Amino acid sequence: MVKSMKILIENATILTMNSQKPFVQNGYLFIDKGIIVTYGEGAPPIELEFADYVINESFAVVLPGFVVGMGNILHYLFQFNDYNDNLSNAISTLTRLELETLLEVSFASLAFHGATSVVTLVKEANEKIVQALAEASSNSWTRARFVLPASLIHTVNDYEYLKKTLLKGVKDQDAMARKMISMALLLESKDDLAKLSKELIDVVNEDRTYVYVDSEVFEKALPIAREINNVILLNPRNQIASPCIYTSIDSWRAGCGIMSYETGFLNPKRSLSILYSVCKDAYATVNVLSHTNSLNNKIGTSSIRESEQADIIVLSFREPPYGPLPISNKTVVHAISNAFYTVKTAIVGGEIVLDNGLHLFVGEEKIKKAGTIINELSKKMLESSK
Repeated sequence: MVKSMKILIENATILTMNSQKPFVQNGYLFIDKGIIVTYGEGAPPIELEFADYVINESFAVVLPGFVVGMGNILHYLFQFNDYNDNLSNAISTLTRLELETLLEVSFASLAFHGATSVVTLVKEANEKIVQALAEASSNSWTRARFVLPASLIHTVNDYEYLKKTLLKGVKDQDAMARKMISMALLLESKDDLAKLSKELIDVVNEDRTYVYVDSEVFEKALPIAREINNVILLNPRNQIASPCIYTSIDSWRAGCGIMSYETGFLNPKRSLSILYSVCKDAYATVNVLSHTNSLNNKIGTSSIRESEQADIIVLSFREPPYGPLPISNKTVVHAISNAFYTVKTAIVGGEIVLDNGLHLFVGEEKIKKAGTIINELSKKMLESSK
């Protein structure tokens, strides 16, 4: 069970993504029981100095953690392997525990780039994959949402089975209490929508499950579409509605999030670099991953403010390769938008996940084990191809 700590960050610059106080230089931030209790400029009040853990570093920048998606984490795991095109066969040779180990390391790798929430498409909803995904994300303490195509769910029983399988993979009750794991549905076509029964919609609404719906499908759909409570529109074509997500950077409009189906976009550094190359606006680029993706997906921390849950990252610009950097609003935002940063600390749900280059939930032993599994898998796949 994860133990909640009182965490004090001081002598840091805070990029709040909060319009009321967007930039705090040489400030402090205090976290208790997973919640941002207070923050401000200057030295912290003396009573906060007795925190369980104190981060005090010059050239440090604090901001909400990046929310990334909607690529398939399984494809991300195997993206540079020769057998990525034969993914189902590769996964079938792995045990659930082996797959879980590989996924834990993948989720950890995203944390090293600043991702605190991952929204991932799950196209194969068998028990081994769903359970391994849930256990890997909770074991690595990554806030994760698993988006299942509605074509995989035809009845209430299908929905309940997948939900129970997902929850079965979460061993830590704290992970459940802090909503580290969630499930969502994806409606890509009118056929998907037409097959949804009133009974299933009622269950989805009761669970407050989010449903990602293509905007054209939603606009032209039967009246039953209007009965879905928690809709997140994909690629709105006309009037911008909230919440909304674009899956193509070229068509993106301000106010909506961006979550490409391209696997590489799960890596925040790649997302930032590509988005900045298209929109040419440094602040808008950072704002998407650190604010609007969270706001529109209803996940993670959309801004640093009192009483907000603490999913935040601390970036260091003290040393090469990205420092020392003179800290100002402009220099920080431009550095981040160009993916020029080092993640010193990642905090998810008020728990320190990454600190000083070490992942505290996925250690060296797990990483070595993952390397062994990959090597053995490569040998099996090579032999089967002969």
